[in-house]
Formats: sequence, C-alpha cells, structure tokens
Amino acid sequence: MKNFYRLCLYLAALTIISPPVDTFSQSYNESWKIFSDSTIARVDITVDPAAIAYMYQNVESDSEHYAAFRFRNSFIDETVDSIGFRLRGNTSRHSQKKSFKVSFNTFVAGREFYGLDKMNLNGEHNDPSIIRSKICFDHFKGAGITTSRSNHVRVYINEQYYGLYINVEHIDDEFIQKNFADDSGNLWKCLYPADLDYHGSNPVIYQQLNSGGRPVYELTTNQAQNDFSKLARFITILNNTPSGILPDSIESVIEVHEVLKYFAMNILHGSWDDYWSLMNNYYLYHEPAKDIIHFIPYDYDNTFGVDWFNIDWAFANPYNFPKVSDGPRPLAEKLLAVPQYRNLYTHFLQFYNDEVFKLDLWRTRLDDLTDKITTAAIADTFRTKDYNFTVQDFFDSYSETAYNNQHVKKGLKQFVNVRSNSLPSQLSFVTTIPMVYRIDWHPKNPAPGDSIFVIVSAFSNTGLTDVTIQYTPDGGSPQNYAMSFNPVENTKIVDEADRWIGTIPPIGAGQSGKFSIIAKDNLNQTQTYPRKNPIVLRTPAALGNDLVINEFMADNETTIPDPSGEYEDWIELYNPTASPILLTGRYITDKSDNLTKYLFTQLDLYVNPGEHLVIWCDEQQSQPGIHTNFKLSNDGEYIALVETDGVTIIDSISFGVQKADTSFGRSPDASANWAFMGPTPGTANLITNVDEEFIPVGFELSAYPNPFNPSTTIRYSIPETSDITFTIFDILGREVWSTSEQNKTPGTYEFKWNGRNNYGNELSSGVYFLNFQSPQINKSIKMLLMK
Repeated sequence: MKNFYRLCLYLAALTIISPPVDTFSQSYNESWKIFSDSTIARVDITVDPAAIAYMYQNVESDSEHYAAFRFRNSFIDETVDSIGFRLRGNTSRHSQKKSFKVSFNTFVAGREFYGLDKMNLNGEHNDPSIIRSKICFDHFKGAGITTSRSNHVRVYINEQYYGLYINVEHIDDEFIQKNFADDSGNLWKCLYPADLDYHGSNPVIYQQLNSGGRPVYELTTNQAQNDFSKLARFITILNNTPSGILPDSIESVIEVHEVLKYFAMNILHGSWDDYWSLMNNYYLYHEPAKDIIHFIPYDYDNTFGVDWFNIDWAFANPYNFPKVSDGPRPLAEKLLAVPQYRNLYTHFLQFYNDEVFKLDLWRTRLDDLTDKITTAAIADTFRTKDYNFTVQDFFDSYSETAYNNQHVKKGLKQFVNVRSNSLPSQLSFVTTIPMVYRIDWHPKNPAPGDSIFVIVSAFSNTGLTDVTIQYTPDGGSPQNYAMSFNPVENTKIVDEADRWIGTIPPIGAGQSGKFSIIAKDNLNQTQTYPRKNPIVLRTPAALGNDLVINEFMADNETTIPDPSGEYEDWIELYNPTASPILLTGRYITDKSDNLTKYLFTQLDLYVNPGEHLVIWCDEQQSQPGIHTNFKLSNDGEYIALVETDGVTIIDSISFGVQKADTSFGRSPDASANWAFMGPTPGTANLITNVDEEFIPVGFELSAYPNPFNPSTTIRYSIPETSDITFTIFDILGREVWSTSEQNKTPGTYEFKWNGRNNYGNELSSGVYFLNFQSPQINKSIKMLLMK
C-alpha cells in the first residue's frame, strides 16, 4: 500500500502546481463517453424519407427536421426522440457524402444528451483516410490547446449505412462551460472572409459584415444583447497600434500565446483552411471575468498534404505562410513583427515538432486507430461518390512513401516526415528580451493565512537566469521572492515545459497588494509582466453574523415558476440576525475564481430579520424580480455570497448532483445541516419524506474544492447499508486522519475535512489520499492542500 502511495506522489508531483480542476463537476460530466475511442460508435437516425429528399434537394437550407436518434458504443445505448436533424458545413453541402448536424434541444428546450446540445457528424468526403481531422484534434487536445473532441462513428439513416463519419464536438455554450471558468461571455464563429481587418471602431460595422448572406463574425451566444464592442475593441487595437508598442495593448485584449500556438500547430499539420491562409474556420470567445479574448480553432479535414492550389504545404514558410486568398492578415502579420512574439512562436514550432508532431511519437496510436476503423471504412460506399476513392486509396492515403491522387498530394505519414524534417532549417531566432507568456496563481482568493502559489511559463532563446515574483503591499515596499525552474517531464504541453514556480507568503487579514513577474535572461536583459497592470491580491477581513445561502434548486422543471411563469433555477438567502442587512453592492457567484460575477445593484435592497429572499438564476436580468447572469448546474458546482470588497466570502456551498424539482437546503433555517427537501422558496425550510427517492444506484466519492484551503467537502453515495471507514494518508502512506460509522444507511452524504490530523493539528501543504472502505468497496481519491 505504501509503495502505491509513493507512486501516486510521483504522478501527483507532475500536476501539483497546475491550475486546479473542478474535479467534482468533472466526475459527473459524462460527455467523455460520447467521444470515447474504445469502439467505433454507431449513430442511427430515423427520419421521414421526405425530409431526406428535401435536404438533398435544398442543400443550402438549415431547416431542421424531426427525427429519432440512437447512440451506441461501449458505454451508451440510448434513444432520443424529437431531435433536430439537418445538413451542416459550407462547401461540403454540395458533396454527395454530406455532413449532418444533430440538435437535442431544438424541439425540446434545454435538453442535453450526455452534456451535449448538438452533435456534428462530418462526412470527411475530401479525405480518403477519413482520419486527418481526427488526428489534428487529438494533437491539439494533447498539446493543451482548447478545441473540440472527436471520434469515429458509423452513421445509419433509416437503417441504411451512410458511412464512416467523424463526430466533432460542437463549439457552443456547453463547450464554453466545459472549457472556461467564466462561461457568460460572447462567442463568435468566424468564417470567410474573417480577416480581422479594421473597418472602423463602431461595433455595428462588424455586426453587419456578411458574405453570401451569412455573417462573417456570427455571434452564437448572448444574441439578445448583440454586443460586438469587445470584438471591435480587439480589432481596433490590433490594427491601429504601432508595432513597437503593440504588446502593451494587445496582451490586455487577447491571449497572444494561444494564437501563436494555433499558428505553430497549423504550420506543422499543413492546415491552410484557417485564418492565416484563408481567413476562415476559427472562433473567438470573450471571457468577461478576465476581459480577454480566447482563440479557438476548428475544421481540420484539409490537412496532412490535402491541397487544391498546387502548394506544397510540407515546405511552407512558417514566417510567411502561403495565402490561398490574398489580403491583409493583421493577426499574423502584426504579431510576428514583434520580436518577442516571433521568438515565442519559433519556440512553439520547435517544441511541437519535437514533442507532438514527429511520427514516431504517435505512429502506434495511428496504426491502432486505422485498424479499428478499417472495416467501417471499406463498407462506406458513400466515400467513393465524390472522388472515386477506392479501398486501395484508403490504405495508400496513410502511406509513408509517395502517394498522390487528385487533391491528396502526399500520404499522411509521408507528409509528417517531410514537414518534420524540413522545418528545423526554416527556423531562426532574433535578439530580443525574455518573454513570460502565462501567469497563474492559487488560491485566486486567498484567506489571511494562505500562501499564494505562483506558476509562470517563461522563455528566452538565450536562456533564463532568474524569474522573480515582486510583491508590493499597498502602502509598502516591494518584496522579491525567487522562483525555481520546475518543468514537467515528458509533457506535450509547452507551458509545462517552460514552468517556473514560487510562493508569496501569507499577507494577513484584510490586506491587499500587487505582484508582477520579472524575467532575466543570459544577456542580462529583463522584462516585467504583466506589462501594464500588476496582479491584485486581496484577503478578506473577519465577519460576524450575516446572511446565509439557505436553500436552492438547480433543476426546476415543473415545480416553482418565477414571476414570468418560467421554471428556472433559484437561490434563497435568509437573514438569521435581529437587524436588517443591506444586500446592495454585494455579489453572488457560481464560480470560485470569479467572485464578482453578479452584482446586486438594486437600490436599498435590504433583507429584514427572519426574511427569505429568492433570487432567480436564469440569465434573464430584464425580467421582474432579481435575476442573475448565471444558471446553476444540476451536475454540481459552487455558490458563494460575497462582500462588497469582492473577496470576502460571506457564505458558500459546494454541492453535488441535484434531482429535478427537489431543493437542497439548510434544516432548520441557517443551520449547518443540509438536506434534500420539498422546495420552500421564500418560507422556512421543511424536510419532507423524499429520502427514498435519493437512494443511490451506485457508489460515488468526491472532494470539492480540490485543491483546497483550509477545508474541503467530502461527498459520497452508498447504495446499501454498510459499515464504512474514511482514512486520509499523507504522500508517504502514513495515516493522518480517520473516522468510521456503523450501519450507515443508503444515501448521499457530505462532511467537511479541515486539513487537520486526528489530534487537531494543522497539516502542511501537500498531496493527501482519501480512502473509503466498506465490505463491498475500497476506493481512493487524491486531494491537494495548499496554504
């Protein structure tokens, strides 16, 4: 057992200082089952034959047709009725092997299928291997770049086999929720000719740009607000800021390193149907909490030697990528004109070539996937309809030697070898100052006694000698704390290979200050980051009695309507004190790293003694009543009520999976005991006999938050009466804490562990292992205590 924990320590050491993950929510996010490569999934669509005939006769139509959907793989065999079914794509609409979109929520509002609103079934009619885009998505994900997941599926329509498809994760609000801490922002789908060129500072200009009757920059979230101001601001700064001072402004509006990684990966994979070459196929997401734009790539069938323009993409110049369509590309041209960005981009190219792209790194994976899809590909007669690709073309298109058929100018393996070998001689560095391209710290909202762990990614082609944290308390003198170089071994994520770590000691109660990072290279050149505004730290002051989060419902389907008659999520606050409490100016949030997500702006909003106040969580702030800019997740998440300073947490709860039309609340009001109950919004909480409905069907164990400080909530479900024992071990396998209960009845329970041992002594920062044991179950999870 101790050797097992020592092994876990080694593995944990690779991720101790990586950004924390909401492990509780992830444990209930089952979308991974959809994208599993364990088998080739089967999708069955049952639809009126007249609808299929209509789609094939009206290929530009986005009309959705009622259909039934069945999905089968190693984990799932489920049927969903009343789904929306239509054609998707751009030029592929005119192909004979068409691509399709499945929508689970068009005709049944709010419905999801394993966490997905939509499903993209791509026919890959250009690609005889039916694998190029799948490999690209895998490489991007493996390199830590935010993009879609994908897998192969066999598609049947009305029991006829339509061929082998690639199921590509739809980039929408669900995708944003899974990938970004703040999912309330604007998402733009950018299609040809989305060159990011300047047409004026008025946001309306970019709203109205269109091509062929569709928007060039299509807003796909928050359409009611139709706010293009952040996009216009970004385009204005990008185009109108002189090169010499561009970094001071551009880094405050877009994550530059994400863009440079995207360019580097596209160069390697020969992807020209992109921003740089064709002004096409990317998303921009503005994350409000950080007030910054993220770049998200998609669409990768035209890669690995696919070419329509007589260009050999295996030798393409990485600093002057060939343009399929002429015109300005300010995002590429302006960034690479900055020496620091050029060097960082060159570094990314080198790293990805050596650690991600070279064929020997993933040859076995490719061969395994090929073997898995071969039978389905051979049976796919639709793949022959557009370019007469034969079964032999399927096999030859993977070739490591010469292959050339129509627009496929190289075999997949051939292209990889040629591109990987040609790249090094094309790369060069210039003389410039060092670059810190990513800064992170934990906890984001430190308590008075917390140490703040700082993690940065930094690079200089001449080598770095020092990376230093400079913390300046408000009204005080700067204090420097050295960082140490601590790369993750054998990583495919360049940020981890360039990782430096350091610590700011606890700053005390009710304190504030700012910190920056100073990087110094071997030429004695230094640069401070962030370039403009240092990062602000604040700790909360002590609080007395105040409002509490008293009850909430995260899955209100038919029980409690809001003032507009809609069934929405809600939170109830309660004043247990003898005095009115002012809520105006305070915040409520569902994100631990965005404590100021919703501000109570209502004038003189008091909660009187003994009063219950209901807040609707539905993103519909114009409706009567108090409505927040976020919804609750019935898969489990976090709620906090926050003081006017934006850092002091008045009350909070981390909760797990919720059941429809049942609330979770304190029993009695304002007590420490939480229970499922019949909903009582606006009145005292009453426990009704709902326990039998919550007997779990299986065992579950989680801890949230994780990493944590000073305490974490341990939640578990047991399906049968058992004697149970919880034991916590340190990284050397030594027992530090334990508790046990006899004859624990079936149900879902939670308790807090305060980071102390059995003697009440505080434990030090580090990795701990929580073990649950009963006669039927032995399960362990990893937890990280950070001080």
